[in-house]
Amino acid sequence: MNILTIAEYQGRRDESGRAVGHAPKVLTEYVSCVHEGMDVRIFAPKTVIRSACCIAGVKKNVSVNESKNASLWKELIREHKVRVLPHSIVMKGNISFCGRVMNKLRMFANIRAVLRNAPGDKVWFFNTEYYLMLYLALFGNGGKEIVITTFMEGFRAGKNGRFAFLKQKIFEKAQKKIKLIIATGPKFEFKNAESVFIPDYVYDPDVYEKYRRKRKDKELKKYAVCLGTMNPEKQLEEMVTAFTRVGFPLIVAGCFYDKDRLAALKEIAGDNIDIRDGYLSRDAYMELLAGAEFAVLPYSPDQYATQTSGVLQEAVFLDTVPLSYNAVLDGNAVPGVGFDSFEDLDRDMLDISGKKKKDFTAQYKRLREEVYDRSLVENKLRKCFASADDGEK
Repeated sequence: MNILTIAEYQGRRDESGRAVGHAPKVLTEYVSCVHEGMDVRIFAPKTVIRSACCIAGVKKNVSVNESKNASLWKELIREHKVRVLPHSIVMKGNISFCGRVMNKLRMFANIRAVLRNAPGDKVWFFNTEYYLMLYLALFGNGGKEIVITTFMEGFRAGKNGRFAFLKQKIFEKAQKKIKLIIATGPKFEFKNAESVFIPDYVYDPDVYEKYRRKRKDKELKKYAVCLGTMNPEKQLEEMVTAFTRVGFPLIVAGCFYDKDRLAALKEIAGDNIDIRDGYLSRDAYMELLAGAEFAVLPYSPDQYATQTSGVLQEAVFLDTVPLSYNAVLDGNAVPGVGFDSFEDLDRDMLDISGKKKKDFTAQYKRLREEVYDRSLVENKLRKCFASADDGEK
């Protein structure tokens, strides 16, 4: 049986040790998708492993009526197929220059540990960013067959600052060390590596249908949500200003690392806007997203026209209409309410009753069946790893 090492080298967490981001969720999904027919090994920081076990439903000394995922993870741990990487990254506001440098060095150390200690030839880095590319460009792949999942097509001038050109050249050099790129965007293209489009989120009716049923069983409230970590890349000021002007109810819920920005947003927010600072439980996040009319994605179009979003995909799973820049929606091939500037937002754009709403719902159903269906994603993943084994393209 072929050995596949699935690696997460960042380990993003908050100051209390709580995992930040989508890595634990995606890790549990990927393990469940590919474990049949593969000898799966997992390398990740402790915070990611702990959160993944929680998502999978692993509980100590409990074996009755536990999920398949929980049983699988217990088996992997019992057979010593889960390895803890030594470093993680603490996410906080106003991090010093030295702190940023140390975070990069910690990621380098984790990547090196994976390449030196992973059994077998194949390593899949499923949650990647620029510094993996820099490591591969500088130090190579350690003789391993590298498969990566990437959420962005590359680095373009205008969205990554003065060094975008250099970053892109490094990325292209790193591609020569990569066997296969799993692109989460349907329109991504890469100069020096073979790639295949496979979404990083999987539509599983067992997970999402209960929230969709709740949505159908109660009258839909007319509100929009903006969810997730409130990072500097999100155009929160423009969004809050626009919704204050229009008067449509908006809930902004997620962790703000920059408390000064949080205070400034509350100052400019109208009475129709509810801003909540803090982590949402998975259930609270799903309830808010499923109950909303719109999921607002205040992402820069320069960046997210060639980058994917978990909130965007889960909005499709729940029939919540994405509201974002036209370039973001077009780049992700997802229907929604689009605009070229937040200044364009008005009440007429937010009226999607009747046929317009039914059309959106029908399109999201098609995407769930033809793109995000769990069996489709599983088959694509197994084929891409089989092709990497056989040297097929």
